[in-house]
Amino acid sequence: MNELLKDIPDKRVEKNTTSHKFKQDLINYLGEDFKEKNCLEIGTHKGYTARILSSFFKNVITCEVNQQLWDMAKKINHDKNNIDFLLKDVYNTVWDFKNIDVVFIDCDHHIDAVLMDIQNAINLTQVNQELIIIFDDYGLDNPWHGVKEAINKCIELEPRFKIKKFIGEIKGYEYKSDHYLKEREGVICSFKNTPLQKFYRIFDNELHTAHETAQLGFEIEEGLRIPDEYLNNQEFLIMRTCHGIGDWGIISAMPRLLKQKYPNCKVYVPSKKLLNKYFGISHENVNVVFKNNPYVDAFIDDNKGEVFHDHYRIFDKNNSDVPLLKQILEFWQFSDDEIKDIQPEIYWTHDEINLGNNIIEEHVGEREFGALLISDKFGTQFGKFHQESYDRDVKNFDKILKKNTLPYFYYSSCPLKETPFDYIEKALDLRHIDLRIQLYIKSKAKINISNQCGTSQIVVRYSDCIAIQRQFPMGSNIVEGESYL
Repeated sequence: MNELLKDIPDKRVEKNTTSHKFKQDLINYLGEDFKEKNCLEIGTHKGYTARILSSFFKNVITCEVNQQLWDMAKKINHDKNNIDFLLKDVYNTVWDFKNIDVVFIDCDHHIDAVLMDIQNAINLTQVNQELIIIFDDYGLDNPWHGVKEAINKCIELEPRFKIKKFIGEIKGYEYKSDHYLKEREGVICSFKNTPLQKFYRIFDNELHTAHETAQLGFEIEEGLRIPDEYLNNQEFLIMRTCHGIGDWGIISAMPRLLKQKYPNCKVYVPSKKLLNKYFGISHENVNVVFKNNPYVDAFIDDNKGEVFHDHYRIFDKNNSDVPLLKQILEFWQFSDDEIKDIQPEIYWTHDEINLGNNIIEEHVGEREFGALLISDKFGTQFGKFHQESYDRDVKNFDKILKKNTLPYFYYSSCPLKETPFDYIEKALDLRHIDLRIQLYIKSKAKINISNQCGTSQIVVRYSDCIAIQRQFPMGSNIVEGESYL
């Protein structure tokens, strides 16, 4: 037995506490990962669990409504200095706790009360924070059956709420005379406070919101794939529901790959008119990416039937850093052997190549050169300036620029003299150059240096591209071959 459990009763002795098995499983789960985190316990009882938790958290706040139990818990934990004991009715007072990372719920087991506990716990989270919620009595044989039912209902209604791990005694365990667990004793769940995303369905030229989800696509285990009858029709429309140049660029190899798998197929991309019909947005990014592409048969203004766009993808819940195009192609029934050479690609016209070469020759001659891009996302987090990110980005840019002393074609969201990088040897400001010509020049650069930005991702097939990472993890925006700092 773990040394922490030697003076703590088991559930068979003290029916209102958790079993030694539960506590040992909890000890194993917590390990060293929560030493600098804070835990909130709802339902102190005699304080046995609070005592265990205090060994694994920086601070434990525990709430109990019964004065006698509250006094007993304080006495049992008299030697602990990181437990805050609150005499509090959690169902009739506001949960105003701050900086909570884990919530242990073991209070009223009626379903409405448990659902209230879960909602109050979720309300404590900040944007993008993951909260761990631990429940006792998941499989308890009692008149309420509230814990399991509340968790199942929450999973049904809230896609960001998930079961992580079952703990404690197993189904059939006799925790008191003639009373047996109907399921595992306890469960560890998680909630990640990320914005829900709309899953779109596009059918017969109309856009619909099918549902909201925490993660777009389908899990591998679901086995969902594009219908055979659609593939047999051999006419395919490529569609993205995001509209940036990089959003379209990272799927730009898809027409070629479709033609390789289905040599007789027709591959279409949406025109500005069709995009405006679906999304009320008109832009040139699809044209910039797919103009002159020999594998695209047409830009179309109209499409009947189903559109299998970028929300139709296969994701691996254990690996978020899988390129989006790979996820899409898996939905399109591509095998692993067929998902190769998926880096972005662009096909320039002869006139564009000649113009780009003339600009390069005029400004750097035969010398090697670099391309520098500083977008408006430089030094930001969640759309706002972030000093720590800015300082890190400047340091990383400086390191790479000083290692690669080249003339630079550059693009910056503000005048270069207003940035810390005005010291570079300047070849040409690209801001007033046609975007496809910019991309051609970038493709000929020895190195592309940028903060995380789609315009640089598109040329990773042709140039050494280094990006200062802004999004952690990269998720499906990752591009094979690009280096991230």
